[in-house]
Amino acid sequence: MENSGLEFNAGYHKRKGEFQFSVTANLGTIKNEVTDLDGKTYDAEAVTSDYGGGTITRTQEGESIQSFYGYVVDGIFQSQSEIDALNQTAEQQFNAGNVNKQYYQNDATSPGDIKFKDLDGNGIVDENDRTVIGNYLPDFSYGLNFSGSYKNFDVSMQIQGVYGNEIYSGTKVLTQGMMRLFNQDVAVLDAWTPENTDTNIPRAINADPNNNARTSTRFIEDGSYMRIKNLTIGYNFSDNVLSGISGNSVKGLKLYFTAQNLLTLTDYYGYDPEIASRGGNTLLHGADFGQYPQPRTFLFGIKATF
Repeated sequence: MENSGLEFNAGYHKRKGEFQFSVTANLGTIKNEVTDLDGKTYDAEAVTSDYGGGTITRTQEGESIQSFYGYVVDGIFQSQSEIDALNQTAEQQFNAGNVNKQYYQNDATSPGDIKFKDLDGNGIVDENDRTVIGNYLPDFSYGLNFSGSYKNFDVSMQIQGVYGNEIYSGTKVLTQGMMRLFNQDVAVLDAWTPENTDTNIPRAINADPNNNARTSTRFIEDGSYMRIKNLTIGYNFSDNVLSGISGNSVKGLKLYFTAQNLLTLTDYYGYDPEIASRGGNTLLHGADFGQYPQPRTFLFGIKATF
């Protein structure tokens, strides 16, 4: 396996009169490629069938470690005639007159089901049409630290984030996969029907006969985010005030407010774009199986020095 990366750190400090501040920043990149597995591949599957089942990541030569691996969505079937035409082509191209009936996807495919791409061009969609559909490694990660003070006030803030990575959203599988017709997201109210065809949500049907919830680009999402990780604002009482209040028995008094995970900017559908591995499988990084999000916390405090 070959890794290459770059890390950059910078800082700036300025003092002018009563206003002082300091800014430091870091930027890191990494490029990963598996160069030699002796011709083998290593797959990792969902922790349970509730998350779509089957392979989610594949580690293979020439690609990044544990790349997301699955089918490519090509829209939604709008009519039975569209399905019949593809089934007929599959019969002619793949079966070549054999006795067994051949289907483009399967015999249960109906209008409103997801259409997957036949990448190898043999007329049917099968496991050979899976491909690399994303990677959990970001193009770059970054951080920014700011601290400053003005008169009796001080502030510190930490920002961190990543850009260019993908997430396999098991949360979306659970809440939009419709493998079971309960505990679904409000998004499925826009599911395909003959009267509601302008949608990317497939038809609602029990047991998912077309396997719409298989690992595919449908559940691969942009995992980029920027988060205000910590923010603290404080006010320090002056010596004159303390002398008037406590008669010099209190040497220092500070009121402060701290917030953690105050704001997260992301387009990710799930609860939290900062994804860890689950189940001890090191080849499932970046796969979100509904992990509990990091809490947003607020703290008010008083710091006294005697």
